[in-house]
Amino acid sequence: MERPASLKKQEENMMYQSFENTVFRGEADDEDLRLLLIGKTGSGKSTTGNLIFNDRVFESEKSSSSVTRVCKSHTGSVHNRSVTVIDTPDFRFSTHTDFDSDSELKRALELCSAGAHVILLFLPLSTFTEQEMEFISWFEQKFGAEALRFTLVLFTHADQRHMRSLGEMIRINPQLSAFIERCGQRYHEFNIKAPANRRQVTELMEKIDRLVSENRNSCYTLEVMLETERRREEEKRAEEERREREHQMMLDTVREETEMRVRREIDEEKAGKREKDLFFKQIKLKYLCVFMVFAVVSGGVLVWRKDSSHGWMFTKGFFTGGSASTAGVFTGVFWRLLCKSQLIRSSSHERPNTVRQLLLKAAGVVCGLSAGAVIGHFLGGNELPVTALAGLAGAAGAFTAIQ
Repeated sequence: MERPASLKKQEENMMYQSFENTVFRGEADDEDLRLLLIGKTGSGKSTTGNLIFNDRVFESEKSSSSVTRVCKSHTGSVHNRSVTVIDTPDFRFSTHTDFDSDSELKRALELCSAGAHVILLFLPLSTFTEQEMEFISWFEQKFGAEALRFTLVLFTHADQRHMRSLGEMIRINPQLSAFIERCGQRYHEFNIKAPANRRQVTELMEKIDRLVSENRNSCYTLEVMLETERRREEEKRAEEERREREHQMMLDTVREETEMRVRREIDEEKAGKREKDLFFKQIKLKYLCVFMVFAVVSGGVLVWRKDSSHGWMFTKGFFTGGSASTAGVFTGVFWRLLCKSQLIRSSSHERPNTVRQLLLKAAGVVCGLSAGAVIGHFLGGNELPVTALAGLAGAAGAFTAIQ
């Protein structure tokens, strides 16, 4: 007759209770085994501590806020071996306003005296959210990469798992899978609602003993965490200094480029001003020469044609020649501007049309000649030589201005 399933389960638990005295413990049989429990509120730290000792040594109850507000240590016999468990509050998401997580975390490691052989990191099996990933990130940042060598991930609330196995649930979460890989694939499934199941405690202690043996009985100490904090501060300071250097280099580059641009603009402005002054000097000299030559010649021609030595006749001729050359200059300036506008409108990929430019300049000279001739005709007393000379004065003025 087949025995009931409940009886078979009870016999199996009794077998594991009797096996507790012969479980593998490695090289540290005579030393106190120290376990540090780290996890969020409600992850089952205190309950697991009670299950390890098979006694209610830590206060534990279902609550939305942390029942454990300060670190507590208990030493007892587990599998005929002295074990110390340090129960801790939620260091990352504590709702208590007067809670100093840094000070309490250091106190937890001080309670480990020579250090923790194993860090049990508690994660809920049923709900693995962004908050759990944030907690893992905080753990790695606060404890450092060295702590992962001593870490065993304990998945609690195994009673809420459904169809998938624990391995499948880890694999479907890439971030969790990567973290478990960094912990050396050390994890354990634990049902905190099955206090009579001593088998899971025995299996947990076996994994703990193997980890202690792999680490040759070394411990994670407060000094290691402080060194991690020191390195983190140095890296943060170095990063800030690097960013400050880059920012300063950028400012220096902008300042140098601005100074160079301003100097270049000032130099160009000075050069342009010098060229403009020189140009106007040259223009004034050319215009004055053209004006004087044709004014004097026109005055002399008019005196010769009228056969008069009267000063008024010379003045009239002087004014006629000067006016014709001045009109030619203004005509030349106009055509010079017209030539420049044609150059500006031409495409930057095209070469200027030389023939067109020559034609425009020639047209400017012709217009200057015409303007001078008209002025000579009306002001020169209808004298053909004076009119021709005034036309030449206009053409010369226009030619001088166009150049």
